Amino acid sequence: MFSGAATCEDVMQCFFNLNEFEMKLYMKLVDEGSQRSDDLAKKVKKDGTTVYRSLQKLISCGICFRETKTIDRGGYYHVYSAVSPQIIRKKIQDCIEQWNTSMEKALEEFDEKFLK
Repeated sequence: MFSGAATCEDVMQCFFNLNEFEMKLYMKLVDEGSQRSDDLAKKVKKDGTTVYRSLQKLISCGICFRETKTIDRGGYYHVYSAVSPQIIRKKIQDCIEQWNTSMEKALEEFDEKFLK
């Protein structure tokens, strides 16, 4: 059971099942804008594969996206960007409203079953 006051980081970690490092990467993208994974790895002093895995998790959660950029002389690279906090807030708000509705229905069932 949850006790105490939740921070905004706690809410995001809970709703999107993020660890502290994934949350740190998301905040870095919000604060500093789009970046390559190798640049992020240097800034957060972590191995590139660790950063890449965490970015993939952020993408799968829908709070980060990847764009492919082409190099004039051939080749490409990926740039990662955070989904705006306003959109994330809306996703969380919608989820809370859905959860609240389902809990209200469950309480109605409880009343019907146990409080006849």
